[in-house]
Amino acid sequence: MVWSKLLLFISFYLCGLAAHSQGRLFVFYDTECPICQKTTKRLQEMYDKYGQNVAFTAVFSTKSLKKSEVRTFAKEYQFTLPYVIDRKHKLVERYDARTTPEVVLLNVQGQEVYRGAVDNQFFGLGKYRPKTTEFYLQNALEALISGKTIAPHRTEAVGCLINRKKSS
Repeated sequence: MVWSKLLLFISFYLCGLAAHSQGRLFVFYDTECPICQKTTKRLQEMYDKYGQNVAFTAVFSTKSLKKSEVRTFAKEYQFTLPYVIDRKHKLVERYDARTTPEVVLLNVQGQEVYRGAVDNQFFGLGKYRPKTTEFYLQNALEALISGKTIAPHRTEAVGCLINRKKSS
C-alpha cells in the first residue's frame, strides 16, 4: 500500500515535470485567507507567463475543504492553476509548509531553490505596502528559467497559519 502511494506520487511529480522541464512550483493556499485572495491575481499572471516552463500546483491544505469550494474560489478569482486538496497534509509535511500563501520552487532535480513569499506586499498580518517593491517569486522563476542563481533563495512567508496535524 505504501509503495503504491509512493509510486503514484513519483509518477505525479515526474509527469508534471515532463511537460515543464525547468522545475516545479508548489503554492500552499487557502480559500479563506485574505492574503491568498489578494495574491491570486499576481500568481495567475505568473502562471500565465511561466506555466509552460514550470509546473505550478496550488496546494489547498484545509482538511475540511470541498472541491466545490475550490471551484467557487477559482471562478470568483479567475484562478486557473492546477490544484490538489491536501487533506492529509502529505505535501504540507513533505515541504514543511507553515503558512498560506507560501511557495516552494524546485529545480528539475527536485532541489528546493526558493521558499517563501510571493512578493513583499505583505510584511505582517494586516500590514501591507500600497505598492509591491520586491517580486521574489517572479525573480526566482526568471532566474530558474534562465539558469541564473536565485537570490534571495528564502524569504519569510506572511499569511494564515496552516493547522498542521500534531505529532504523536
